[in-house]
Amino acid sequence: MKSLHMVKAKKMSNDIKKYIKYVKKIISIHSKDKKEFIQLLTQKIIEFSNEHDSCSYQDIVDEFGSPNEVAGSYIETLDSDEIIKKLNKKKIINIFISVIIILCISVWGFERYRINQLIDEAKHTKMKTYTAEEYKEKIAKEKQEK
Repeated sequence: MKSLHMVKAKKMSNDIKKYIKYVKKIISIHSKDKKEFIQLLTQKIIEFSNEHDSCSYQDIVDEFGSPNEVAGSYIETLDSDEIIKKLNKKKIINIFISVIIILCISVWGFERYRINQLIDEAKHTKMKTYTAEEYKEKIAKEKQEK
């Protein structure tokens, strides 16, 4: 049997890529086992296409089954506790990321609100401006009062 690297030397056809993409999409669990399964499946499909000239998508489906069937057979081999654990982990990660995004947006919104408040306050505050001489006189006057 040829190694995966030797088999990959021949460029994968769009039909093979499409088939593998569908299988990956159906198996929503991400794991080392899934990666190994996809690599093995890809290798077998490439070997099949090398042996059959002008191998089409339908030829792949006829030989290996539909992407749903292939994904289903992989999922059936998994332990149900493992599947639940991986799906729960994915759900927790999605919730965590959502909370972080909401917090970042909230902090950003509050900062924008506070900046606008300060700008409005600055617009409505009457400030006395001094020339250099008036300021020196004010400082001298304050020193005398102390």
